[in-house]
Amino acid sequence: MALSKIQSFIQKLSESQNVKKVVVDIQNLSTEVQKRVQNLNTNDAVKKYKEIVKKVSKAEKDLQKEVDKVVVKIKKSATDVEKNLGAYKKKAVQQKNKFEKILKAKQAKAAPKAPSKAKPAKKAAKKTSKKKASSK
Repeated sequence: MALSKIQSFIQKLSESQNVKKVVVDIQNLSTEVQKRVQNLNTNDAVKKYKEIVKKVSKAEKDLQKEVDKVVVKIKKSATDVEKNLGAYKKKAVQQKNKFEKILKAKQAKAAPKAPSKAKPAKKAAKKTSKKKASSK
């Protein structure tokens, strides 16, 4: 019996215009709160995304600066190496020429002196070979 009385009381309340108005107001507030929560979550997400993008772009700029610095250093080092190689090449050529002079001097001293007649004979042989080459 108590149950039937409670049910009839609830039915009378739900038919009341004031109760219907309160229920509609609560439903409207609930949907509005849900929208705001979604907007807050969306806004928070957008804010967080923008912060992350800023950090990433800053890190990218810093990285690009570092890369540029390293490239400048490498180019400078390459230029220095090229200059040094040129200097080393000149020194090597000078040493080569010096050794060649020394070797020629040693060979000239070590070579036995040939009789004076042999030298003119060689010159004559050279002249005849030149004549033969020019007549052909």
